[in-house]
Amino acid sequence: MNGEQILNETILTPTARLARAEKQRRALAHRGEGRQTWRSPEVLAFSSWIGQLRDDWFLVADSPRVPISASQALVLWQSVIDRDVFIGEPRVAELVAASWRLVHEYRIEPPSRWSEAMLSQDSTQFRDWAERFLELCKQRELIDEWTFAGRLPDLIENGEIPLPGFIRLSGFELPMTPLQRAILEAAESAGTRVEHESAPPETAALASVTAHSEEDDELFAAARWARARLEEDSEQNIAVVVPGLRERLGKVERAFRQVFDAAGFALEGNRDEPWHVSLGPALSRWPLVADALSLLRIDPHRISQPQAAALLRSPFLAGWEGETQARAEALATVVQRRPWWLHAGQLAWQAGDSGAKGLAGRLGEWELLRREHRDAATPSQWVARFQEELKAVGFGRGRSLDSREFQVLQRFHDLLEDFSALDLVIERPLPRAEAVRRLAERAGTAAFRERNPGAPVEILGVEEALGSRFDAIRISGLDHQTWPSPTRRDPFIPAGLQAAVPAATAEGALERARAELDGLMRAGAVVTGSYSRGSDDEQRHLTPLLGDVTVEEAGDAPALEPAPMDDVIEDTVAPAHPGGEVRGGTAVLQRQSDCPFKAFAETRLGAGDVTPPRPGLDARDRGSLVHKALEHFWHGLDGLAALQGLDEDALEERIADARNAALEEFARRSPLALSEAGLAIEAQCLDRSLDKWLKIERERGAFTIDALETSVAMDFAGLELTGKIDRIDELEGGGSVVIDYKTGASGKSSWAIEARLADVQLPAYAASLEPRPTAIAFARLRPDSMGFDGLAEVDAEMPGVSVIGEIKGNSRFKGAASWPSLVDDWRDHLELLASDFRAGRSEVNPRDNQTCKYCHLHALCRINERVILPEADDE
Repeated sequence: MNGEQILNETILTPTARLARAEKQRRALAHRGEGRQTWRSPEVLAFSSWIGQLRDDWFLVADSPRVPISASQALVLWQSVIDRDVFIGEPRVAELVAASWRLVHEYRIEPPSRWSEAMLSQDSTQFRDWAERFLELCKQRELIDEWTFAGRLPDLIENGEIPLPGFIRLSGFELPMTPLQRAILEAAESAGTRVEHESAPPETAALASVTAHSEEDDELFAAARWARARLEEDSEQNIAVVVPGLRERLGKVERAFRQVFDAAGFALEGNRDEPWHVSLGPALSRWPLVADALSLLRIDPHRISQPQAAALLRSPFLAGWEGETQARAEALATVVQRRPWWLHAGQLAWQAGDSGAKGLAGRLGEWELLRREHRDAATPSQWVARFQEELKAVGFGRGRSLDSREFQVLQRFHDLLEDFSALDLVIERPLPRAEAVRRLAERAGTAAFRERNPGAPVEILGVEEALGSRFDAIRISGLDHQTWPSPTRRDPFIPAGLQAAVPAATAEGALERARAELDGLMRAGAVVTGSYSRGSDDEQRHLTPLLGDVTVEEAGDAPALEPAPMDDVIEDTVAPAHPGGEVRGGTAVLQRQSDCPFKAFAETRLGAGDVTPPRPGLDARDRGSLVHKALEHFWHGLDGLAALQGLDEDALEERIADARNAALEEFARRSPLALSEAGLAIEAQCLDRSLDKWLKIERERGAFTIDALETSVAMDFAGLELTGKIDRIDELEGGGSVVIDYKTGASGKSSWAIEARLADVQLPAYAASLEPRPTAIAFARLRPDSMGFDGLAEVDAEMPGVSVIGEIKGNSRFKGAASWPSLVDDWRDHLELLASDFRAGRSEVNPRDNQTCKYCHLHALCRINERVILPEADDE
C-alpha cells in the first residue's frame, strides 16, 4: 500500500482500547523492521469516528444548530423530566438517555410515530419526554449526538461529509448495530472502499474448564493461573476475562493483589503490578479527586471535624512535605480540644499554632475568596471559582505526583472542562451547593483507570477482550446463567420494537452469547475456562453453548506462602524515665494503674486519641459546663450560711448568672457547637441541675469555701505532678474536705486498696495536701443520681460520706483501721505506680475489661490478638 493510500485510510475498531492496541501493534511492527519513521493511517474507535464526522460537518455546514455532548444532553433530559415527578433524580435521566441512544443505534421508529396500542405507561411517558426534548433542542438551536448520528447515513449519501477513500474494520467480533451498518453502507455508496481485516484465526479448543465452589475461589484460581503462566514465560501476553467486571472490580483486584503479592497485598497497592485491570472505579473515589471535591464542599463558616481532618491530612496541598508533622499535631489538637463544628479562622489559627504557618496563611486567603463566591453563577464561572479556590490552598502542589496521579489530575481537568460546557444548556445560574453536587455526581459516574503501562497480564470485561489477540486467555464465569445472559428489555421502548436489540429477546441473547464465546476462543493461542457452582439455592452448571467439554473439579487451593517474619522479642520494659516534672497530672498514674502500656504510649510516646467528637455536646462538654457554672455560682459566696441567706429570687438570679457565664464562655470557645435553640435547651438543663444540686448542698453541715479550682503539687517516687482541685471546703468542726465534681459514673469503691487503684485522683490529693484533709468526696451531678459519695476521718455532716472505722455491711473499707493509715496506704500504692512508670514497665496488662472498652490503642497493643482462647474439646 503506497503512502498516499495510507494517508487516505482509516482503521475503525469497536472500542477505544482496541484502537490504542492497533496503533501500538503497528508501531511495534515498524520498529521491528528497523524503521525510525513511518506514515500511519488514522486509527479510531467507531464512536470517535462518528464524533469526527460530526465536527467536520458542522465546520462547513450552513446550520444554526450547535452540537452538544452526552453530558450536556443529560442536563436537558433532566430539565425535561423534572417537570414531572422525578425532581432531581439523575438516575432516571440516565435511563432515558440510554433508551434514546438505543432508539438511534438500532434504528427503531421514532417515539412520535409509536402506535398508541403498543404503549405502556412508561413508554408513553418516554414518548412525551422525547417530544419535549426535541422541542427544547429546537428552541435553543441544539442537536444531540444521537439525533445527529441518526442523520449521518443521509448526509453521507448526499455527499455533505468528506470521507476517507478506504476504511478497514478491525476487531469487530460481534455483529454491528443497524446504525453502524447504515453508515458504512452509505460510505460505500459514496465511493469509500470498506473492508474487514484479514480473516480471523480459527476458533481454539478449550484446553480445560475448571469448576469451583465459590466465585471468590474462581477469581483466586484465575490469578494463580496467570501468575503460573507468567513465571513460565515472562514475555507472554496473558488475558483473564471476567464477565460483569465492573460490579466485581474490588474482588478481582483483591484476589490478584493477594496472589501476586502475598506478603504485602494488604498494604498500599504496588505501583508496578504485573497485571492491569481495564475498568476502574469512579473518578470521585481516587484520593486526589476526593480531596478536591471535599475542599469544594467545605463551608469556611461551618467546617465539620471529618472535613477538617481531610484538609489537614491531604498530601496534595502545598507545603505538605515540610509541614506533615505540624499538620498532624494540628489535627490531634482539633480533635481533642475543638467541637464537631469549627470555622476557618479557628482551623487556620490551630494550624499556625502547631507550626503549619504556610497552610494557615493559605487558609486565610481561601476564606477571603469563599466570601466573594457567594452568589449564583454559570457552570463555567463556577469552574473558574473552583480553580481559584483550589489554587489558594495550593492544591496539586503538595507531594510529587506519580504517573497514575498525573493521569487522574488530567481526567479531573477534563471533567471541569466538560462541566464548563454546561453553560449552553443550563436554564439558570446555579447556587454553590447545586454546582458542587452536579460536579460530584459527574465525578461519581465517570469511571477512570490509568492506561496500561505494559503489564503482561490484562484483566478485561467481555467487550474489552473481543477483537484482541493474546498468547493465553482464561475465560471465567462460563456458567449457564452468564452465557447466554438473561434478556433485558428497555422499559421505555415498546417490546414489539425491540426485536433487533440482542439483549431484548431470547434469540438475540443466545446469538450474541455464541458470537462472544466464538470471539473469545479466537482471542488466544491457549484458552482455558472456569465457572463457579454457586449456592445450594441457586446452583450453576457449565453453559451448554460449549457443547461436550470435560469439566475438572478444582482441587484444594495451595496455601499462600506467608511473609517471612523475624522472631519477635517480648520487650515490656521501656527506657527508664528520669523523673522530675511530668505533664498530665494524676492521669499519668491513672494510666499506669489501668494498663502500663497505656501509660507508656500516651504519656511518653504521645499517642493521643484522635477519634473525632460527635455533633453537639458530648459528656466531657456537659461536665465542663457544670464545673464552670458551679465555679461561677460559688465565686463570692463563702459557704453554707451565704447560700442559705439567698431568698428564692436571689438564688434564681445567681443560678441564671452562673449558667449564662458558663454558656457564654463555652460559646466563645466553640461558637458553632450549639444553635440558639441548643443553647436554650442546655440552659434549661443547667438550671435544673444546679437547682437540684444546691438543695443537696443546703442539707449539709456548716462549711465555708476555702478554694475553687486550685492547683496542687504532688510528688510520688520522684515524679512531680500538678493537679487541679475543683473545690476545698473548710468544715465547722475543723478539717477540710476535697470535693471533685463528677457528671459520669463514680463511687468511693474505686478507692479500695488494691495493687492497682481503680481511681487515683482524690487519693493522690489526700496524700499530697498539707495539712492533710479530713475527707474526700465525689459530688455526683448525674441527673438520675445526685449526691455526695466519699470517705472521712470524722463526721463531715455530708450525706453519703462514710467515716472510716464506722463503716458496716459489705463495704470494701470495712476493715480500714483509720483514716491516716488509709491515706498512707494510698500513698504507698501511688508511689509503687510512680516507681513502675519511672522504671519503664510498659507491658500490655489491663486492669479489667472496662479499661480496654474505651481505649484507642488497640492497633498498637494488639490486645485482641493476645487473648488466649481455650482449646476446643474433641466434640
